[in-house]
Amino acid sequence: MTQADTFTRSCEHWSDARRAGMEAFYELARADYRYLAEAYDWTGAFRSLAARGAGLRLADIACGSGKFPEALLAHTPLAGIENQQVAYDLLDPSPFSLQEARQVLAPPFRAGAGFCCTLQDWEAEAARYDVVWATHALYCVPAEELEPALAVLCRALSPEGFGFIAQGLRDGHYVGFYDHFRASLRAGQGTPYSDGTQVEAALRKAGMHVVSRELRYTTVVPAGREELLETYLQRCAFDDTVGLAEMTRHEPLAGYLDSCRDAATGEHRFPQRVAMILFSHSGSGHAPAER
Repeated sequence: MTQADTFTRSCEHWSDARRAGMEAFYELARADYRYLAEAYDWTGAFRSLAARGAGLRLADIACGSGKFPEALLAHTPLAGIENQQVAYDLLDPSPFSLQEARQVLAPPFRAGAGFCCTLQDWEAEAARYDVVWATHALYCVPAEELEPALAVLCRALSPEGFGFIAQGLRDGHYVGFYDHFRASLRAGQGTPYSDGTQVEAALRKAGMHVVSRELRYTTVVPAGREELLETYLQRCAFDDTVGLAEMTRHEPLAGYLDSCRDAATGEHRFPQRVAMILFSHSGSGHAPAER
């Protein structure tokens, strides 16, 4: 049987049948979104946009199960903004994801339109959105499709709005692990994940004003949680056909996993390196300030 490629497998994992694996993954990965929520003054940015007097529109690209808006509502004062509503549109090729993300939205976010498609196939209205974002969302967009896909996103952004993309870098766990996985278990076959450097380059080629900084932190899997470790790694590769034992038998993946294991504690400590990219048409958009 031919192994399904990266994008196809990722879509299969966003389904109710794979919910257990998704929830186990987010036992660890929920923190990814908390760090992003705490990195900027999102409340100030939305207040600045609202000061223009018009209603706000936002598009969440490859929204997944809505972990970023969930983190914003839980870890920032955004929920306390008075007399403001943000029409929150969702885009994802998985109907399951659209349903899951819609359920987490709460004021000031108001569920808007849902688009069940890829970013590449989105027929976005020009200059419709004050904010567009994609958080840990574009890994399965092949490198050769990044430029046209992000051109769609830029076209949808209003002249005074801002965009935000969080994307792992190649020397961080998410992208680096999958490179090792393909090399070790798929003979190098399969589409690599796109990384933050490639995303930033594509945005610049689209003529956007870009400001990027790197977020570093560590995902820790406690000792003795082999089942959690296995499920987390399978989700990182969108492949639950390969168990932990097999991963540790093939190089270079085995060496990478061993390098991430703390011999003293038995913990696995995975280094995360994430590009946090703010972009706008002119640099005058009301982008959030660092916190």
